[in-house]
This record gives sequence, C-alpha cells and structure tokens, in this order.
Amino acid sequence: MTVQSLNEELSRKLAEEIGTVPWSWLRLHHQRGVLFLVADELELLEVALAVAEDRVDEIRNWLETGRLNQPRPEQVEEWENSGGLFAGVIVKPYVFFKPAEIG
Repeated sequence: MTVQSLNEELSRKLAEEIGTVPWSWLRLHHQRGVLFLVADELELLEVALAVAEDRVDEIRNWLETGRLNQPRPEQVEEWENSGGLFAGVIVKPYVFFKPAEIG
C-alpha cells in the first residue's frame, strides 16, 4: 500500500466516524479535559486527520490561534442550559466537535 492510499483510507475511516451528538454525550469528555471545539473555518475531518497523523506544527498553530480550543465556561453553561446538537469525532484520547449544521 502506498502512503497516499493509507492516507485516503484513514480519511475515509474518520469521515465515517463523524456523527451528530447531543451536549449530554459530550459532557463527560469535557469533564475529562479531552474535548476540543473546532472553529467554523476548519473542518472536523481536517482536524481529526491532522491529529491522527500527528501533524504537531499544524495542531499547535490551531491551538495558538484559537481555532482549536477547549470550551469556555460560558459556552459550557449555555450548552448545559439549552442542549444542542454537535458534529463530533473521536481520535483517542481526544474528542473534537463543532455545532452541527442542520438542514
């Protein structure tokens, strides 16, 4: 297998694992400190693939620029009160999520 076919296979696998989940499902991951909110301009698959491939510089840049971060207390409080649906994917031990696009 070539590197490109391995990357394509990993990308396909991660894309299949992205699902819609309620805040109640994400809560435990937040409490464990492994939940990361993905900025609107990034795709969940893009982030999951970068983490799975250990692309440290890219991930560090997202963290430093705030495009990938742990939820702020006021966000968590809002989701605790109103719930909501989110797109999420696990790349062990981390969980990445963003508000689900409905429609």
